[in-house]
Formats: sequence, C-alpha cells, structure tokens
Amino acid sequence: MARVAIVTLGCPKNAVDSEGLAGLLSTGGHEVTPDTAAAEVVVVNTCGFIEPARRETVEEVLDLADLKSTSGLAGLVLAGCLVARSASELAEALPEVDAFVDFAAYPRIAQIVADAAGGELSSKIHGDPGTRFDPAWWDATIAASPRLRFGRAPWAYVKIAEGCNRGCTFCSIPLMRGRLRSRAPEVIEAEARSLVAQGVSELSLVSQDSVMWGRDSGDGDLLGLLGRLEAIEGLRRLRLMYLHPQGVTDRLIDRMTSSEMIVSYFDLSLQHVAPEVLRGMGRWGSADRFTRMIERIRAQDPLAGVRSTFILGFPGETESQAGQVEAFVAETELDWIGAFTYSPEDGTRSVHLPDRVAEAAARARTERVASAAEVTMEGRARSLVGHRLEVLAESFDRSQGMWSGRSHREAPEIDGEVRFTGAAGVSVGDLIEVRITGNVGADLEGVWAGTTPEARPEHGRVFSTSSILG
Repeated sequence: MARVAIVTLGCPKNAVDSEGLAGLLSTGGHEVTPDTAAAEVVVVNTCGFIEPARRETVEEVLDLADLKSTSGLAGLVLAGCLVARSASELAEALPEVDAFVDFAAYPRIAQIVADAAGGELSSKIHGDPGTRFDPAWWDATIAASPRLRFGRAPWAYVKIAEGCNRGCTFCSIPLMRGRLRSRAPEVIEAEARSLVAQGVSELSLVSQDSVMWGRDSGDGDLLGLLGRLEAIEGLRRLRLMYLHPQGVTDRLIDRMTSSEMIVSYFDLSLQHVAPEVLRGMGRWGSADRFTRMIERIRAQDPLAGVRSTFILGFPGETESQAGQVEAFVAETELDWIGAFTYSPEDGTRSVHLPDRVAEAAARARTERVASAAEVTMEGRARSLVGHRLEVLAESFDRSQGMWSGRSHREAPEIDGEVRFTGAAGVSVGDLIEVRITGNVGADLEGVWAGTTPEARPEHGRVFSTSSILG
C-alpha cells in the first residue's frame, strides 16, 4: 500500500469529508501522512463553489505535479465538489492528474489510490460525476472506518446536514451537494461522543444551512439536536456555523445566549442589505431587519460574537445599493466581516440576470466594503479591552512565551485568535479565563487571569469586569 497525503481546499464541510476519506484510506491499508513531499499519492479534495476556488485548485494541482519530478510522486488524485461538477473538463485541462474521483466512487478510494501508486489505473474518471452527496450513504460507508482526525487540535467539526433548499440564485452548492438532507440525530451524537472521547473540547456544527436541520427528516429541529448534544459529558463548547438569517428566531437567540455550552457566536450569512438586491439573490432581509436581529442579540449578550459575509457587484446592483452595504458595515458592531465580489456561476439562475455590473466596478465596491470592515472589526476588538473571556488554549509559542487560543467570538480557521501570557500549568484543550489587555487589528491580546471557569459558580463563556455599554 502507499503513503498518502490529503490536501483540503474550501470550507469546513470539505475538511470533514477529508477526514472521512483518510479513515477509508487508513482502513484500506494506506499510511496517511501530512507531508505531501513524502507521499507516494496526493489526494486533493477540491472546492467548486466560485471561480477563485477553481483557480486555487488548478494552481494547487500544478504545484503538486512538480513533485512527480522532484519527490517521486507516483499519483495525483482529485476528489470533491469540483470533480462532481466538472470532471470531464478537468480531465482535459489537467493531464497532470491521474484520477478524478466523484462522490459515488468514495467507497473505492483505497483501491483507486493503490492503483494510482502502482501505475495501474484503468480509467481517469471514477464514479458518476453529478451524483449528489448523500449523508446517509456516506455515514454507512464510513461506519467501519471512523474519520481520521488531522492533528491534535482540541476542537473538531461535525457535519449535521448536506445540501440546501434555499434556492439562492447565485449559489452553486445545490448543483454539487443537492437538496437538504439532514444526518440522523443518533449518528451525529455518536460522532460527537467519539470526538469528545478523543479529547475534543469544542465542536463546531457545520452544514450548508444549519438552522434547517431536521426539517426534511422529521427528526425534530435544531434546538432539539442542541439539547441532545448538550447532554454529552466532557463536551465543553458547541459552536453553530452557517446560520441563514431567516431561520435565526428569537427562540434560537435566547437559547444560544443563555446556554453554558453553546457559545454566543452568530455566523450570519447576510450577503447584502438592500432589499432589491436581496430579492434578486433569492434571499430574505433588509438593513432594518438585520439591525433589529443584531440589536436583539446584543441585548441578550453584549459580548456576543457576530460574523457575516457580503457579496458586492451582484447583477443590477447600483452604486447607491453598494453604499448601503458599506454604511451598514461601518455602523454595525460586527466582530468579523467578509466581503466578496459576485462570481457568475454556470448553472445558477443569476447568470441570466440582466444589468451585469462591470468587473472593475464590482471589485472597487468590494474593496470599499472590505476597508470599512477592517475599521469596524478593529473597533469591536478594541471595545473588548478590560473584559475577561473564557479562552480555549490551543497552542504555545515557546520562543515568545505566548499562548494562542479562541474565545466564544472566534471560530476555528476562519476568524482571528486570542494571544495571552502568564498561563502557568495550562494545557492544550483547557478553558481558562483571560483578561484582555489590548488588540492587534481584530485579534485580541491578554493575560491569564489566574482562575479557571470551572471553579466559578457563574461558569459560562464570558467574564466581564465592566459593562461593554459603559
């Protein structure tokens, strides 16, 4: 068998799939290594969401192909969303790739990799490109091959559903992942318990539309699933990712801001604030509705973390409407903000919309919003100086004598971090109290406060010595 490295491109959902593929490869007798230079076969789990993601895949493939001459790489395999969407085109454009593996061929990944390592592949395209990813089928496939975690981080992702029913006109996810299909609650719970048993302190629940979990299967709703996971002994934090704002109800806000385990972190995909643009996107909302939602969140928990993303340059968007996004970003206390330029994707409804915004104008609008976002995020971080936050210790830099970790407001791999000193006797995975002393941009710096949250009767995500409103 072969030494295999897996390179993951794209979102956290892909990261979960990569760990599942690693489990299948390991059970199939392969050695999974993080070192691409030492690997005999490299598997690239691709993202096909937007054009920049596709460019990243091509660039990654060309870089890895060099290993065939410099490190003796025997096989280069592509899997994931981009393969499901464009296998034939990729096979023609990337002769450097030995095999393209669609979702339907994932159960055979170990044999395909073995054939690639031995130069015995009978075909380039494996599976049935265009097949939608089915979580029930995937859970059955990996039942005897538990996902192989990469690294020793004290957190992990848990995928709770696949696909999406929203019908956003710009989004290609349903083309690759299909309609909403929720994973069974008992399967999610079993995976969560397994991860906690491996030492995981924080779980981030991911999907394309987390607020819709259970609506398709009759297995309850998201609040019920959260209650089930909150009962897991040893789990310290639950984080919700990918919350469509239309599903962020008062009940969900109340639950998230009052729970001792669910972190007060709202990952809201607002995308725009002008009602006319949102309607063109097939989405719900307006600046007023979003403002009221964020005001309710802040009223419940002034220190809640709020993240959002915005798309600029959507067909028909005017300068005035782009200015509304810029004003919203400048005036609203968001912790983390992403600004992206609209990408026309084949197969989506927005491709056929009139009044396409010139590329240069769209980029300029994105840059203005991104600049406003930097100011807002830095101001929000500065407002937290003097507060005490519960921080998950993740790594220690011996050369600087500094720990890095995350409070409730920083999602792993996506947001920033909290760097702190003075944490004697702390271990990776501990949740400790940190007094925030400063910020560098949107990132926070602090000092260990010398007490552990467990020992305090008000055990929760935040300890504050002064009101953020004062």
